[in-house]
Amino acid sequence: MSQAPAPPPAHLFEYLTGTARRSQWIWFGVSLTIAALYGVLALQQAFASEYVVQDDARQHIFWMQRFVDPTLFPQDLIADYFEGVAPLGYRWLYQLGAGLGVHPFTLGKVLPFWLSLITVSYAYWIVIELFSLPLAGFISSVSLSQSLWYSSEHASATPRAFLYPLLFAFLYYLIREKPLLYLLCLGLQALFYPQIALISLGVLALRLLQWQKGQLSLAQRWPPYVVFAVGFASVAGLLLWTRGQADFGAVISRAEAIAMAEFQPGGRNAFFRSGIDYWLQGRSGLFHERGFTPATIIAGFTLPLLLALPIKSRWRSLVTHKTGVLLQLLTASLGLFALSHLLLFQLHLPSRYSSHTIRAIAALTMGISWVIILDDVARVLAALWAKLRSPPGWGVLPRSRQRSLFTILIGLLFVLLLGYPLFFFPRFPKVGYYDFSPSRPVYEYFAAQPVDSVIASLSTEASNLPMLAARTVLISPEHAIAYHQGYYGEFRQRVEDLIGAQYTTDPDILLAAIAAYDIDFWLLDRTAFQPDTVANSSWLRQYEPLTSTAVQPLRQGTVPILQQATAVCTTFETETLIVLAADCVADWVGEVGDRPL
Repeated sequence: MSQAPAPPPAHLFEYLTGTARRSQWIWFGVSLTIAALYGVLALQQAFASEYVVQDDARQHIFWMQRFVDPTLFPQDLIADYFEGVAPLGYRWLYQLGAGLGVHPFTLGKVLPFWLSLITVSYAYWIVIELFSLPLAGFISSVSLSQSLWYSSEHASATPRAFLYPLLFAFLYYLIREKPLLYLLCLGLQALFYPQIALISLGVLALRLLQWQKGQLSLAQRWPPYVVFAVGFASVAGLLLWTRGQADFGAVISRAEAIAMAEFQPGGRNAFFRSGIDYWLQGRSGLFHERGFTPATIIAGFTLPLLLALPIKSRWRSLVTHKTGVLLQLLTASLGLFALSHLLLFQLHLPSRYSSHTIRAIAALTMGISWVIILDDVARVLAALWAKLRSPPGWGVLPRSRQRSLFTILIGLLFVLLLGYPLFFFPRFPKVGYYDFSPSRPVYEYFAAQPVDSVIASLSTEASNLPMLAARTVLISPEHAIAYHQGYYGEFRQRVEDLIGAQYTTDPDILLAAIAAYDIDFWLLDRTAFQPDTVANSSWLRQYEPLTSTAVQPLRQGTVPILQQATAVCTTFETETLIVLAADCVADWVGEVGDRPL
């Protein structure tokens, strides 16, 4: 008997546009594979050296060494502050990891990999709920992966790294109408990143409104009110509980911030930009960072226009009413952005309420937008081809030709999308990891000193000592965060006292600083007494007029007492750094007495 002829091979178009469950899982697997690949590239950077550290980890993770050794950082203002302002869930997670034998530094390097997979997973299935086409979910998830790994915020493993997975989880369960699960996500948001919890709560509030027959009215059913009440009570309770854990004084006001150099352009907490940049960029702006990565993500903003056009197509009909949740998310974000500006800085930074959600919305909608755009382009090209080949064939759209053109265009998009990171190598992934190995001898020296040692320094190297030597520093540029008066008032006083002591010719001023702060070591850059180095320090310039007062005698050739003491009291040095024993300095100044220095 003759065998039945084999069925003709399916057109590649059918594989690209299949909506069956099997297709969904295939595209999901490919999406996760690409996300994992980017994560592995980031892990290679993270574990390239023992002294590779993520930039923001120097603020938010260094103090967690207390979970491993409770004797570290005794009576340390900086460690106490960053522990006190850390969200409770974030703190508990690292404490749990330390209890299980995973060092906070290791956990901080590994967490972003898994958080990225969780984020991409939820994002993919959200797109499936909104559009049902796996191809769109794949495009969105790959773009989102690139966006995550081109921002050091995600790789930092700080509270901001938990923002996207918790936001997308909340949206997914909200779309699926799983109230217990999205309320759980809301509680986790309050524990890990409270700003996102406020946005999500705003979304639940907006869902109490409904649009019917051209009018806006309150929902007639009671379940949304119950859900909102439970969500509001849980978020409010958790935030009040968190706020009561530590008290570092009142939050700085707008008027106070305007008067401080720290909040001006070039300052450590730069906020008040000029012109339109104030509203678009930086800590005060809608977008925080310039541009979107990848650039193809911008197509997500065109979805409302694409749906408004009087064009009928297969793909437009797949867009569900569930996309309304994205409008609610945007509305809540912009509302809190405006409220944050109005109550500056009571709700912290305005950009925290807009930049992340705008990027999330764009990532979710871009896959849908690109499918519709490329399909429209394929239709137009097919029509033009038909007209050129057989006039007057305008309007005749050979379906096979249209499918072929669509497939080619999607292929070109894939090449652009998957090849996008190649344009940024070796800067992709952009994770904010820095290798501080050149200063390793200094870290090893201080790590060998008693745990209660106190180090005074105006050097930028002081920012690394708590993280890499696990020792207390009085001040550092990295930890000069000026949002709470109780913390920063004392911090600024320390800076002013150290500037005065380091550049003084009065022995009493130097001795008073050493005694007041119980200083054990003084760390100096070798260029610390060069006038131009001091004058050009962007950090020290915030503390005028003290910096100018210090520079003027240096330009006249005056030698500060501490500089003279380096010849006698240096206990350790490298090509760029000098360490002085503070007790030696105090003894030497006392022995010299009233004789000219």
